[in-house]
Amino acid sequence: MRKAFLATAMCLLLSAAFGLSSNIATASVAETRNAPVAQLELTVSEQMLLSWTAITNATGYTIYHAIVPEPVDSEVWTLLTTLPSGTLSYQLSPELARDFFYVCATMPEQDNLILVAGGTFNNGTSDVTLSSFYMDKYELTQAEYQAVMGSNPASGYGVGSTNPVYYVSWFNAIEYCNRRSMQEALTPCYTYSIYGTNPDTWPLGWNTNHNNRANVSCNWTVSGYRLPSEMQWMFAAKGGNQTQGYTYSGSNDITAVAWYSSNADYSTHPVGGKLANELGFFDMSGNVYELCWDNNGSYANTPQTNPTGSAGGDSCIIRGGSFTHYPNSCTVEYRAHDSVTTSIYYMGFRVCRISP
Repeated sequence: MRKAFLATAMCLLLSAAFGLSSNIATASVAETRNAPVAQLELTVSEQMLLSWTAITNATGYTIYHAIVPEPVDSEVWTLLTTLPSGTLSYQLSPELARDFFYVCATMPEQDNLILVAGGTFNNGTSDVTLSSFYMDKYELTQAEYQAVMGSNPASGYGVGSTNPVYYVSWFNAIEYCNRRSMQEALTPCYTYSIYGTNPDTWPLGWNTNHNNRANVSCNWTVSGYRLPSEMQWMFAAKGGNQTQGYTYSGSNDITAVAWYSSNADYSTHPVGGKLANELGFFDMSGNVYELCWDNNGSYANTPQTNPTGSAGGDSCIIRGGSFTHYPNSCTVEYRAHDSVTTSIYYMGFRVCRISP
């Protein structure tokens, strides 16, 4: 289970009530994203009450205490109690008046998100340096798409809950990302012109004209789901810092890692059916082409840091090849592109985030 921490010591009001020094240290925080904001107070009946703010999607809360304020990963902290998600306060015993406490929110696991540690690689033209990010180990499935969008567009080329979604355009993909972010109480990455981040407020026909690509902007620093940049996709497909230099994502033997023209029987297949690459990603060669954020354009010929593609254009980069393509299209180096309005039987996507 993934946990979010906030360490807290007694507040000044409580310190004064118990004659403690007002010079109180707060234990260092190991992970603060989604951390409950906790406070300790003295009630009218002179009981100590520890309370905290609710964390979206938390499955419960755990309270730890120690007699000295140490980092939350220190062995000095001991378990005090575990509480259900609907409980946002806990009454403490008076004998703990001089102790320190932290509240831990337990979050659902994001089993499919893999950390891609930042690093530098060469894309064949120039060196590219990337910050760390998280990306789904699988291509987005038809069940995942339908759960957010309300329908499954796939038909005729492999239909099943765990098959990758296809017949989706670049516009469909960014809408999915924002809607899923909103469902999970995350900050959406994509804004359409002056109309904000909620696709319900975007103008009629926004996704039918390729020129509208210029109206979509991405905030790369917020918590929501998004498409990877082309260089993020390429770095992950190559195996990141653990790369073995394979031709395809995870192997020099395409049959081991990809559904492609010679073995797919002209159909998509359930995600994760072939071997993973060095980082644990599946199907980055074959199955379906994967949409990236970037406009189509030439690589820069100078070193880049966190590049996000060309400034203009109305077609998007797609990577990885598909079940209907030959091996040369399925390499980690091969680039292709299509219109942002195109939805076709061999094209899908996978999502990434700045953090899990």
